[in-house]
Amino acid sequence: MADKQPMDLEPHRTRLMEMRTQLEQDMETSRERAMNLSGRPDEPGSGQHWERSGYGDHQADEASELFEREKELGLEQTLEVHLGQVTHALQRVDDGTYGQCENCGKQIASARLQAMPEATLCVECKAEEEQNIPASRRPDADPVTFKAAGAS
Repeated sequence: MADKQPMDLEPHRTRLMEMRTQLEQDMETSRERAMNLSGRPDEPGSGQHWERSGYGDHQADEASELFEREKELGLEQTLEVHLGQVTHALQRVDDGTYGQCENCGKQIASARLQAMPEATLCVECKAEEEQNIPASRRPDADPVTFKAAGAS
């Protein structure tokens, strides 16, 4: 078996650090938007009133504001998860384990790391992991029947 060249980790480290910076900025922006929607402790947010008498705000307006707050919360949670993945990948760079599958120990394909620098599993192990996701949680699941596409 031919000796493999050790992977040059600096380009990966640089890209991951850029991703981390961008995610942190995106999270700050998301928090600011959420604060504008719900208001600061000493002032109401957009569309809110100091006294909530139940009159004056249309139900559709309140529903729209609630939807926007929930959307911002979901976005912030997604950003936090992605930031955690990037931070974990940076730790793996520091540990010297970056590019190795956490499941089987094989080298993760260079193309996969270029596409997803925060990847911790090789394509085969990721596919196996996704096979173990319940059908109702799969991205291709039918929202009515909750069955995976093509399942009977």
